[in-house]
Amino acid sequence: MFPKNRKSLFAFATASVALLAGMAQAEGGKPLLDPATPTSPVITDCRAVMEGVQNRYNGYDSWRIVHMKITDETGAVKTRRIAAAHKNDGINRRLRSYVFDPEELAGVESSVRDSFEKGLPDKVWVYLPSADKIIDVKSEDLSQRLYGSDLAVGEMLIRQADDYDCEMLGVGEFRGYPVYKIYVNPRTEDEVIRLGLRDGELWADTETFMPIYSSFNADAPNEQRVLETLDLRWVDGVFAPARYRVSTIKEGRVVSFSDFETEGEAFNIGLPSRWFELDDLSNPDSDFKDFRSENIIN
Repeated sequence: MFPKNRKSLFAFATASVALLAGMAQAEGGKPLLDPATPTSPVITDCRAVMEGVQNRYNGYDSWRIVHMKITDETGAVKTRRIAAAHKNDGINRRLRSYVFDPEELAGVESSVRDSFEKGLPDKVWVYLPSADKIIDVKSEDLSQRLYGSDLAVGEMLIRQADDYDCEMLGVGEFRGYPVYKIYVNPRTEDEVIRLGLRDGELWADTETFMPIYSSFNADAPNEQRVLETLDLRWVDGVFAPARYRVSTIKEGRVVSFSDFETEGEAFNIGLPSRWFELDDLSNPDSDFKDFRSENIIN
């Protein structure tokens, strides 16, 4: 997100992209990954896998600093550094972020309601310090890029199993981890608008249901987006990526990619509920931006 005329902006999260893995090509034309090979998985119901992915963070809160390195279609590199956190609010999730740098985005904040409640829509608000104004981001804007990265704003929101048709493709392995491979297809155009993505493959760790690789058709014509986790580890009892890459594919070619690296990530640390209230977003006395977890290495 975050167009040049400061029209909109946003937070952090976790990702997806292309219907056939073989469609996604690396620099030398080699497929990023082999196609899924149907076999006999431990779980044979794709719906159960979707529900596992959906519920993997239930009851947790989290905080981290995210370092973004964005390589665009011209090869130019941009960086961002943000604080990002989430906390459960009943069956829903609240997310919060704060931009430290670059200078032109410093002080931009976001608040998100990721809703699992029927009739309660997802909501995104962004605070622009230059205008001292909170922007209510419309649902059709969720397909815009997160701080100019390859990650769409909507991709930070959790996929809900009931919003998708799915098919079990089998099991396999990705970077040494066993994964369930499923094909998913959104049931409504509202879900396409929510995430900015259409159908594709999702590969999830068989123990934790953490998405390790995904390949989805974007809402834009002839465009796909690929997520690859590069460094997974356990933190406070949660299996999470330390590094991951989101790539944009057009007509079978990687045209841009964004690398994300977390610092000081921590889970289940009792974050204050007040940080996730909308009126804290523009509050100059909020201490959200000053928080540092004990996992930060000085």
